[in-house]
Amino acid sequence: MTVTRLHTRTTKKFKASMAPNGYYSVEFALDQPHPLYQFKIWHSETSPMFVVVKENSAVLPKLKAGSVMNMTYYSSDTQCPKKQIETRIGHISNEREGRFEGHCTIDLVPVTGPSPLQN
Repeated sequence: MTVTRLHTRTTKKFKASMAPNGYYSVEFALDQPHPLYQFKIWHSETSPMFVVVKENSAVLPKLKAGSVMNMTYYSSDTQCPKKQIETRIGHISNEREGRFEGHCTIDLVPVTGPSPLQN
């Protein structure tokens, strides 16, 4: 098998894992090593992956659109290990009405492929 074929398979597997129901939560620390913040991952037609944060959350002022951080992703597949992925904070929207009223939605954009974490 060529490197190109292997890379193509890895890329397809990564994209499939990032699809809805691929990852259910993400965890990160802003001030190493604590506190750890963990959020459920949401998916929509307009945003492939985002988290929902209360408007008055202490973590919100620390998150800046465009910043990149190491995040740990947890899969909904119990056979799949958690993965560390460099992730860029995308658009941050303050929701004034609807399902997420009183919250902000924060888009997550992976910038590197996943790598399994060693326990």
